[in-house]
Amino acid sequence: MLSVIVAAHELKAVIPTLYLAGSQLPFATVSLGIGAISWVLPARCFRALDNFLYKTYMRTCLFIFENLSGVTINFYGDIENLRLKKESAIIISNHQSDVDWAVSQMLASRQSPEGGEHMFRVMVKNAIHFVPLFGWYIYQHGYIYVRRFGKYKKGPVERQLHYLSTMGEPFWLLIFPEGTRFTKKRPDAIEKSEEICEKIGVPKMNNVLVPRAGGFSNALDGLTKAGALDAVYDVTIAYGQTRQEGRHGRAPNMFEFVCGNPKYQNIHIHVRRFAPSEIPNDIEERKKWLMDRFQEKDKMLDDFYSQGQLPDLRESDAPRISLSRSLLPALAFGAALVAPFFSERVRTAYVATIATSPLLIGWLHIRGCV
Repeated sequence: MLSVIVAAHELKAVIPTLYLAGSQLPFATVSLGIGAISWVLPARCFRALDNFLYKTYMRTCLFIFENLSGVTINFYGDIENLRLKKESAIIISNHQSDVDWAVSQMLASRQSPEGGEHMFRVMVKNAIHFVPLFGWYIYQHGYIYVRRFGKYKKGPVERQLHYLSTMGEPFWLLIFPEGTRFTKKRPDAIEKSEEICEKIGVPKMNNVLVPRAGGFSNALDGLTKAGALDAVYDVTIAYGQTRQEGRHGRAPNMFEFVCGNPKYQNIHIHVRRFAPSEIPNDIEERKKWLMDRFQEKDKMLDDFYSQGQLPDLRESDAPRISLSRSLLPALAFGAALVAPFFSERVRTAYVATIATSPLLIGWLHIRGCV
């Protein structure tokens, strides 16, 4: 009996992970179909179809990370400002886990009463463009690829910023200024961060890495000059699981987030809103402004580890996303995953999609997207 319980617990994480990964195949198949007819569609119609597809997949992800996981969500700070209306914003967040993007999507889903899942974009590392199908699609939707190593390529970034600023609808652009995850499993990154703190004369940080201003600064300048930016949201994420004994500095991965110890299965999200005009134009002052934000995050996380919460609590145990919004998309992708077992046409379409994957990666390079 015990072995059955253990197996069921493991499946709670394994099945959703395989489900989300597998869902990218029908997602990409439909996306390619929409793209094939885009030349006869008005741009507005194409974008509406693409937004609907993307929103459906994002709500499927929220079904896994909110509804299925049963996580307790706590909001702090300017959460009400975020809920009032849809607005174009840059989101800067600390980075601890491969779940951070999903937590930020939880915020996007609460941007206005009808939700803003389709608005969500991310500035991601260049290597992700090699992920079959997914790497191609996210570029089409407005994600921005940046290089962590080697020569910085300005052109692809500027083109994506231009796309976001001219598409005529609100967007969110999530940026992780640290550039990589803070985790005790990467002592070299922490050591390097501490060396930089010592060099520039600021206190060493225990819970975050030194932020890099380059990507944030380019996005801020490009979107502000285009008159396309309403706000910058400074988001701090804390995971209850990091308060377990021996887990300080080791945020949960996707498996652990979905099936962790219920006692610690909670997240804490602090939001602070800035108008773009509040952020310095001078690059050195802007670097200091960004460093100040991360010094604040470090202090908040210190307090979280000692007290169990962040400052300025606004909503404890907030309602999770309604099943009326997340269940139907999850069922639709589930049906799409089993469809090839019953339909030769679907099998053929999926095989064709898989076959195009190398071509799509090549297309990103030919077009200078990465």
